Formats: sequence, structure tokens, C-alpha cells
Amino acid sequence: MHCWKTINVEYEYGTTRLFLLSGITFIFVFCFAYIALSFNYTGKHNDHNLWLLLLVVPFIYPLHKLLHYVSLFDYKKSLVFRFKIRHVCIPIVHMRLQQTIPKHRYLITLLTPFFFLNTVIIILGVYFQQYAHYFSLLLALHCSICLMDILYVKNLVSAPRNAIIEETPKGYEILVPTII
Repeated sequence: MHCWKTINVEYEYGTTRLFLLSGITFIFVFCFAYIALSFNYTGKHNDHNLWLLLLVVPFIYPLHKLLHYVSLFDYKKSLVFRFKIRHVCIPIVHMRLQQTIPKHRYLITLLTPFFFLNTVIIILGVYFQQYAHYFSLLLALHCSICLMDILYVKNLVSAPRNAIIEETPKGYEILVPTII
């Protein structure tokens, strides 16, 4: 095996640019989701359960990480968890695999929270249209959390089909078999 490419999105983009991209993603997704979820609703949006939204928001990130973990359940023995506090108050959970993983499986792992959680939020937003603004906020928040995963997917899609992904302290290495 030889290294085809090393990917480290934080190093490539920088923390400030990622934060800006995440904020821009939040704004665009909120605008489009609010319009889409409120398109056919003629009633008044309801603010009676703001406490419920404030209760749910802190659990979006842990639920996102839990979905990553569930999709990596076959590799649970080689997962190492590391917790960090960034910018004084933002808890970050790093899951690191100690073994290699096939590219297609890693892509599924990266995209599982995006598709699953966003689908649930959209379905709830369609079903409870009087709270479309809340579900638009939750969708925008989750999409901004998923930005890093999507940037990694963008880099991994162009990798050879038989590639294997290895996590290192430098980032993700895409390994391909040596042709003899």
C-alpha cells in the first residue's frame, strides 16, 4: 500500500474559514428550509414551545456523533474517543479508528448523520408546519455541523475505488494498493 493523498480539512481551510463557511451554510439552509417548509402553510407560526427547541439544540451534536458511532459499530473495538473544549465553551468529540477502513464504508459513515437526521427533521417540519421556523433552525444547525463531513466526502469521492482510509494525527490518509 502507498499513500495516495493525505486530507486534513482543518489544515487546508483553517479554523476561521471553516467557521465562516459553517455560518454561511447555516444562513442559506435556514432561508431555503424556512421557505420550503412554510410554502403551503397559511396559518400563523407558533412560538409556544420555545423551551422544547432550546432543550433539543444541545443534543443535535451528540446525536450526530452517535450516528457516526452506530455506522462504525463493526469497528467499535478500534475506536478511540477524545474530548476537547474549543473556544472556551464548545465541547468537541473526536472518534479515531485504530485500523483501516474501506473507502465506501467511510463515505457511508460520514454521510449517515447527514441523511438520517436531516430526513427526520424535514419530516417533522412537514408534519408540524406551525413550527417550521424551529425545524428550519434545527436543519440549518445540523447542516452546519455536517459541513466538515461533507468536505471530507468531497475529497474522498475522487479517490480510487479500492482505496482504504487510515486516520493519523496528520489527518486522513488514502491508501491504495501497489500495482505489481
